[in-house]
Amino acid sequence: MQLTRFSDISLRLLLYLACRDAASPTVTARATADIFAVPYTHMVKVVHLLGQHRIILTTKGKGGGLRLGRPASEIRVGDILRITEPNKAVIDCFTQPCPLRFDCLLKYALDDALEAFYQHLDKFTLSDLAKMSALKTLVQLSA
Repeated sequence: MQLTRFSDISLRLLLYLACRDAASPTVTARATADIFAVPYTHMVKVVHLLGQHRIILTTKGKGGGLRLGRPASEIRVGDILRITEPNKAVIDCFTQPCPLRFDCLLKYALDDALEAFYQHLDKFTLSDLAKMSALKTLVQLSA
């Protein structure tokens, strides 16, 4: 399975926010787009979706910005990908109708594997993954 660029940007943003200290918990969408070298318009879409799900909180105005909506230890990677990945099925049996679609063991096996993928990622929280020394260095350099 290959994750979308949207999920990649989402995870990078969330890990970055998880690694920031309490003294400077907020950062702007533009700054994070620059830090990760992604188009600002892409970052805005990510921020919007994660904000809708209250994974992050956004504040407008002076001193505003982005921050995690709850502790990093409560945000599971599997949950993030369930939100950010647009197509939940590994294969699509309906757009191009398949004569086997109502009795297909392959689809069952692939769907089962996808759920196992998410369940495995549910074992990891943002705080688990935010311990990377390279991420801590990036946060320090961007401050």
